[in-house]
Amino acid sequence: MILKLAWRNIIGGGFRTWLNVFILSVVIVTIIGFHGMYIGWQKDGENGIIKWHIAGGQYWQKDYDPYDSFSYDESRQLMPATLPDEDAVEFLAGQGVIYPQGRIKNITLKGVEEEQGLLELPTQLLSYEPGRYKMMMGHRTARKLKLNEGDRLMLRWRNNSGSFDAASFEIVKIFKTTVSSIDQGQVWLGIQQMREMLGINQVVNYFTARKPVEGLGESWEFKSQDKLLSEFRALISAKIAGGMFMYALLMFLAMIAVFDTQVLSLFKRRKEVGMMMAIGMNRNQIIRIFTLEGFLGGLLSVALAVIWGTPLLLEFQKNGLRLPDYMNSFGVDGIIDAMYPQYTISLVILTVLIVLGIMLAVSYIPVSNISRLTPVDALQGRMTISVKREKTMLSK
Repeated sequence: MILKLAWRNIIGGGFRTWLNVFILSVVIVTIIGFHGMYIGWQKDGENGIIKWHIAGGQYWQKDYDPYDSFSYDESRQLMPATLPDEDAVEFLAGQGVIYPQGRIKNITLKGVEEEQGLLELPTQLLSYEPGRYKMMMGHRTARKLKLNEGDRLMLRWRNNSGSFDAASFEIVKIFKTTVSSIDQGQVWLGIQQMREMLGINQVVNYFTARKPVEGLGESWEFKSQDKLLSEFRALISAKIAGGMFMYALLMFLAMIAVFDTQVLSLFKRRKEVGMMMAIGMNRNQIIRIFTLEGFLGGLLSVALAVIWGTPLLLEFQKNGLRLPDYMNSFGVDGIIDAMYPQYTISLVILTVLIVLGIMLAVSYIPVSNISRLTPVDALQGRMTISVKREKTMLSK
């Protein structure tokens, strides 16, 4: 009976009820959409970093620091002989200067093993050809330097003996990737070509492995996937924390709307409450009716969110959130031209439970003072009587 009465009351609320339902459905869809965008950003970024650069983890020479160019020359060492070639990709780091359109720019040189199938880097295009200098770069670097595939670029470097040399390189590939850490401020050469340029033997600064390997010695420090992804995950965590403020604000506005509606409904239906008490309903049953009305309103908002939000979110997932051109030059991992959200069952369930929990809370609070209400007061239109007034009346 209580359920039927609550359902009849909420349907009879008319425009006021459906306005609250629509507002709550907007809150649900907005939270799922934006949080799904962060989830998609994180997954795309992590998958890209793993597939393009780190695979199962990396081994760095103990003195190698990717943020310190002075460490490049001091952190070169022969590859461990016990590691199978097909399970590792060799990398060599160095410094150089390029001259795009007569300008000068310092650049990081990255030599990579040409014949490898572990990473998605198109390294086969850098296969060694005597007398032909080839390089490739990411689309962000190429865009900043205003270069295209087939262009030639002058590169100057210092070899192992300390003397400078230069050559004109052909840009054989401009690759497009979500991983800015292999794009921004660096060009890629074949490792055999780079060793010949620097006049060094078969040394590397670091190498990517298919899986962790034991017994490589103290000269090599293993960097796991979690370690190499920690900076990117910290960035996403910071963005999610900022998004939580927006979610809380939306929830607060929805809570205020529902709370005000319940207060107004209770005020207009004060005689109805008196009639319920007069026919034998106890206060707990009345509180359950009003609270259940709010909960049913939450269920209606969930249903409405499913009806109009599902196709909208699926279309959003398909086409993504297109970003302005200038955002692409910032070089954030996981983003190229758009951000594509991904939704999880746990995200949807958690959002729905939070909304329903808030609906229960804000529906219960306005009617909790019914415990101080008498049938006579309700029928006469007086919803509450202060404790002080009750004591005055009793004294008289």
